[in-house]
Amino acid sequence: MRTLYSLAVLVSTTILSACGGSSDNDNTTTDLWQVSTDKSSTASLTQTNAPTLTQYMKFGLYAQTTSVGEENPTPTQPADSGTNLITPGVDEADRVKFSDRILYVSGKDADTGNPYLKRWFREADSGLTAMAALPLADPLKRIKGLYVDEGQLTVLGDDQQDYIGLLTTPAESVNSRTVVQLFEQGNAVYQLELDGALLDSRRTDDALWLVSRYRPHAAGLLGYAATEADKRHNMAVLQAASLAELLPKRRVNNAEAEPMFSADQCYLPADIQNNEGSSNMVVITRLSTSAPYQTQSACVVGEITDFYMSAQHLYLHGLVLEQTGAQTVVHKFSLEDSAASYQATGAVDGQIAASQTDFMLYEKDQTLLLFNSVSGEEGPMHRLWVLQQEGDTLNTVAQLPNQQYPNEVIGKPGEAIYGVRFTGDRAYVVTFERTDPLYTFDISNTLQPRVIGALEIPGYSAYLHSVTDDLLWGLGQNITFEEQGEPVWNSASAKIALFDVSADDAVLQDDLLFSGQYSPLEYQHHSLAALHQSGTTRMAVPLSRFDDELGEMVSLLLLEVADNGVMQKVGELIPEYNQRANSWEARTVLIEDDIYFVLGDTVYHSVWQQPDQIAAQY
Repeated sequence: MRTLYSLAVLVSTTILSACGGSSDNDNTTTDLWQVSTDKSSTASLTQTNAPTLTQYMKFGLYAQTTSVGEENPTPTQPADSGTNLITPGVDEADRVKFSDRILYVSGKDADTGNPYLKRWFREADSGLTAMAALPLADPLKRIKGLYVDEGQLTVLGDDQQDYIGLLTTPAESVNSRTVVQLFEQGNAVYQLELDGALLDSRRTDDALWLVSRYRPHAAGLLGYAATEADKRHNMAVLQAASLAELLPKRRVNNAEAEPMFSADQCYLPADIQNNEGSSNMVVITRLSTSAPYQTQSACVVGEITDFYMSAQHLYLHGLVLEQTGAQTVVHKFSLEDSAASYQATGAVDGQIAASQTDFMLYEKDQTLLLFNSVSGEEGPMHRLWVLQQEGDTLNTVAQLPNQQYPNEVIGKPGEAIYGVRFTGDRAYVVTFERTDPLYTFDISNTLQPRVIGALEIPGYSAYLHSVTDDLLWGLGQNITFEEQGEPVWNSASAKIALFDVSADDAVLQDDLLFSGQYSPLEYQHHSLAALHQSGTTRMAVPLSRFDDELGEMVSLLLLEVADNGVMQKVGELIPEYNQRANSWEARTVLIEDDIYFVLGDTVYHSVWQQPDQIAAQY
């Protein structure tokens, strides 16, 4: 493994020799850059410098262009349901938010494709009064989520239209720009543009965290270099490009572009070789809620799939493909400083795969727990891994199954993970092929996790929700099977199950079936609205069914789950048919007895006692 110093020396030598040009080799391929794309690594990250980062990115761009086809969230106000979150205390952007008696709804106009942001004031009688439209920034072509708190509204989006345009080169296809617009008391006060596509965001008490992807592009670089002449052209373009040209920029209130960060705020795998490169960059950006002009960014150059964030740490994770199989690599960053600070890296066998992968990771007692799957001859084998930081390494300190408990397997042969939920000292996992085994894990001591229960029932739950410490709620599908044992998917019914998990072995307390229907909650956790009050949790879930003539029909199911384990259907809000509305974007806000169901750009108002009677629509 080369040190950064020796690699930096090599950078200067390589680029100088390439720029000088040998008269003996000008007409041959021997002096072309012989580089490879460093697709992935399980090594710890190391802070880089300008020469090293420059070569790594240039080599990555060059390798990318020569590898054709390798495109690899005052007065006391009544409680409201709010946004359904992965981690309590870590807010997520969504298209609908409610705060300070104002309901915000964002979306895309079905006729023009332009974004809209509507808002209504909730009156004393629970009716909604439309408020003046907010002026969206010109670069903002698509809203990707809202945050709102104490009169401060943050709009996240990008400059990309929601339509399929002409084919572009790989560099141009990811050359989007993230747009952040801040309003205070209805006034636009701040606009930020960041180069790169927003992967997702989170918000803590003191900061908004953005995770974005960025791929540099040098002016004049050919997207596909198939001939030697094209390759020489790209070498010349990249040799002339400066690091400042390759790094992403930020623009504050339409001012001149300025660098988002310097080279020493970037991290590369410590085991990179002198002929490797990557043009895939993931950037973590912190915006202080009190001073959003002061952004701090850090970058990782390499393959990252997604991230998980607790209140203290952010974990980037990616897939590493080795000859021995797939591995999950995890990079840990601290959020306690003014910028994301790299801490450690670890890797485990297998890959993260489920209907909602955001729930597969969980931080507890200075450890990271994650579920993933390893390919086997009889199908995927699932594992629970426990990682703990030691120096700059996330070491595996526990796992299940293990040598002490080899029979504590997760799922039967051929079953896939469908639902996961960590809560307190327990974890729950649903696997499915023919039946729904619900596994209960004791994680009170993260260094000694145990499988303490398994319940088999028909169907599966793809989303799990902790109602109380003793009640677990699940939503998925009830499936019938042919005589040969194959599932009949078109016979599926939406299934809601309530489990008593007060003991080690979960007990099915109640279930409800909705024939021929489906809920987007299986894949989109923001679909659920839940409000606990007076010993009862009120839950609102969108349902979808298809009509042969009209297409998708959307309704809102209302349920009550009492703390004593009694679940009942309250009713169903059925709005008028709208061919432009879809269940995936349906959202609900519950406030006291009021139901505000957002479908498309329309808000349907009803009350809990009579949800089938729509009081008003806006």
